[in-house]
Amino acid sequence: MNKFYLLLFALLFTSSVFAQSEKGYVYLKNGTILKGKYQFVEDSGKWRVESAGNIWVFDSAEIDSVVGSHAMRMIEMKTLPQDSRLFYRAEMGVLAGNSRNSQSAPFSVTGTVNYLITPQFSAGAGFGVDYYKESYLPAFLNVEYKVRNSWSTPYFFVKVGCQIPIEDSRELYYDVWPVWSSVLPQPVYNYGTLDPKGGILVNPGIGYTHLFSPGFGMSFGLGYQFHRLHYKGEKDYGLDIDYNRLTIKLGFLFN
Repeated sequence: MNKFYLLLFALLFTSSVFAQSEKGYVYLKNGTILKGKYQFVEDSGKWRVESAGNIWVFDSAEIDSVVGSHAMRMIEMKTLPQDSRLFYRAEMGVLAGNSRNSQSAPFSVTGTVNYLITPQFSAGAGFGVDYYKESYLPAFLNVEYKVRNSWSTPYFFVKVGCQIPIEDSRELYYDVWPVWSSVLPQPVYNYGTLDPKGGILVNPGIGYTHLFSPGFGMSFGLGYQFHRLHYKGEKDYGLDIDYNRLTIKLGFLFN
């Protein structure tokens, strides 16, 4: 009787496995193409393939692509291959915010080189160009965390660094005061053209990434950016301007 129950359990288990299998083509990275039934086993992160009466088990890193009914759904379920831990994210968009700038939504372009420390956590560095009253080069450290290790996932990011001026100021600034004066008598206000000296940069946010292939994807990100720009003039006159901006950027990923 015990053997009967064991046999019945084995039959039910086997039928449930093949009920979840799909028919199609499995392309391996070594160039092999297998035609038959395939199934992704989430617990082990492996692919089970039955072809020509044989059964093979492959790691996700050995699979290049799967083509067949419901293939895209199953590809999104599987973990991503970790052949390359480096990836590059190029972003472009606008910095919408307060009106202390002659542009209500300056254009911004940035690029970061990131390294996967874990399948979901990465760190890197980047730079770009921001167009305010004068152009700046943002240089920053970048940290990202993916909500899940899949081909399509939300992610969180934080950029911390500085803004480096790459051209002279073209604006006339008012309400300029000696940066060292903080006691009575009150400082004498002035105006004039000041030299931009740059300042700090903090940009946390959230985004969504979708990979179309192991080597290419796109992302969309929203964030809050704070930076303080310092200007300096003659006789210790200076000016600090704080910017609070909403970052809206479209990104492209390359592995």
